[in-house]
Amino acid sequence: MRFGTFWPKAKTMLPSAKIASLNPDAMDLANHIALAHACEEVGLDLTLIGDGYAPSSEEASGFGFQDPSLHAIVLTAPLMQATKHLGIITTLHTQFFHPVQIARFGSHFDWLSGGRWGWNIVNGYRDYEASLFGIDKLPDSASQYDAAEDAVQIIEGVWNGKGRVDYDGEHFRAHGKMRGPFPPERPVFVCAAASERGRRFTAKHCDFLFASPSSMADMPGVNASLAEHTKEAGRETPPRVLALADILVRDEPGEAARLMEDLLGSMEGEAGRKWAAQMALLRKNPDTPSKFPYFAGTAAEVAEQIIAANRDHGVNGLLFRMPLWSAEEMLRLKPVFALLERAGVWTPPAARGYCW
Repeated sequence: MRFGTFWPKAKTMLPSAKIASLNPDAMDLANHIALAHACEEVGLDLTLIGDGYAPSSEEASGFGFQDPSLHAIVLTAPLMQATKHLGIITTLHTQFFHPVQIARFGSHFDWLSGGRWGWNIVNGYRDYEASLFGIDKLPDSASQYDAAEDAVQIIEGVWNGKGRVDYDGEHFRAHGKMRGPFPPERPVFVCAAASERGRRFTAKHCDFLFASPSSMADMPGVNASLAEHTKEAGRETPPRVLALADILVRDEPGEAARLMEDLLGSMEGEAGRKWAAQMALLRKNPDTPSKFPYFAGTAAEVAEQIIAANRDHGVNGLLFRMPLWSAEEMLRLKPVFALLERAGVWTPPAARGYCW
């Protein structure tokens, strides 16, 4: 299995004033550096830094949900310098950045990290966010993935051509030569596709699919869909799927489950309703927009829950969203990973050359 974390770029990643009150200051870089060190000590493969430009509501801004929020591009650099092996995936929107800009950012992140950078390909789905860029209404999902196809052609063309590109697409054009450096190998591509069009794009271009299931029981269907699209794309191996899940480890039986239910139950008000609406759009699922799977318990209980997800639902990658996200919380996962190694479902990154 592969494991990562969904990076906490704001005080809370869930619309809850209670959760926000229990977390560190997201504007203090030292807290992020400490968490990055803990990620490597635990043995995570990667982290994904999401991004956004507009808060969903004034209420969200009031208690630190989404606002203030560190820009993924800015946060990527110090995390790379603070770590040696952790893969760092940066969100860059195809609707808000020209592909040559993405290619140049990617070239430098690859150089800065020694090959540990990846691009989270996001098209955008929030009109109120797009309006900041003068876009009154975002195109439909299929059109956005058509634009992303153009973007990938330009970005890979720049890298493969050592800066030279000559491309005219329906959505993007690029001609000329960009300055180096250039990645010696193509960086990792990730996409959080929920639609079939998006999964076709992911199967064709990406190394990972970032999935947001309402339950781990959804994962066999996700895996089957991606496998079919991978076959259509002429690739032998489907992208690895990283399923988003919350996690909480405590020493006493029952303590983590009670705390998790309390934390998740604290999401309410305008911020909670608007966040649920966002999730429904993102996941293409209006029925359970704010429901996500979670692992909670003692280290032994959480390890068994992860093993069961792998065994029963074919889950081979997890991206942990930690409601409580300090370095101390991350270090609580160390005994979980020791048990996963003993069970034979996980190999430490050092033992496989830090390939992710």
